[in-house]
Amino acid sequence: MTQFLGSLRWLKMERRTFLKASSYLCASGVLPVSALAADSIAFTNSEQNTQRVSGNLLEEIARHAPSVSMEAPSGESVQVTLRPSVVRRYNTFIYVYFEMSNEITVFDLSGTTIGTIKLPQGFSNVSDFAVEPNQQLLYFIERGHHQVIVANFFGEQLAQIGEFGTEVVSQLNGPKSLTLDGDGRVHVLESGTSSVKVFGNNGAFLYSYGQTRLGKQPMYKTLDGTEQIVITGGQLGDRKWVFNHEARKLTALN
Repeated sequence: MTQFLGSLRWLKMERRTFLKASSYLCASGVLPVSALAADSIAFTNSEQNTQRVSGNLLEEIARHAPSVSMEAPSGESVQVTLRPSVVRRYNTFIYVYFEMSNEITVFDLSGTTIGTIKLPQGFSNVSDFAVEPNQQLLYFIERGHHQVIVANFFGEQLAQIGEFGTEVVSQLNGPKSLTLDGDGRVHVLESGTSSVKVFGNNGAFLYSYGQTRLGKQPMYKTLDGTEQIVITGGQLGDRKWVFNHEARKLTALN
């Protein structure tokens, strides 16, 4: 297969251009998620309830990722393993989005596949997602787009939050991460202003936080948490900030 692909550059082009609809073939029946506890870093209880999976566990998931059948320019068919793009744990379930797929796979903590969440038709390049398990709602950002899409677990699009723009504070410019707090508000981290914009579950803009008026803007990367919202960032991804709901500002944890 390596000889056929030729080069990494060709593989990247192939992934982008020649991906065909097909069934996913798991390398094994389960994911090795028993290492989850060892991968946890306890900053807050709420962060643990909505933990973003990284480190050793993410590497293990990558080794057991599904593959898809792809058609090369020559017309031949090859199997290409997909990479886990976003992996989040909500309570006792792990939700995994594999690159360029049209669904999110759900595992229990033993690593057994328990189901999938279909994306609405036309979406297959998710950059981040959050779920509301009790109401069976999926919130996600499509790469290169400037809205948050709301869908149910059956693949039906229900709503859209935000629109592209830079002139009005409620507009979004490069959303890259999101999470839901305990009251159902949607916190969206955007790259354009390096700030977090908060929307109600009805889509109405509420307020923003995190933007520094003076000095160098911190490098925010991802959002997580429910009762306490935590931002991870820094050049090495090892810095964390916690959001104070009453003051509507961030406090550095390290």
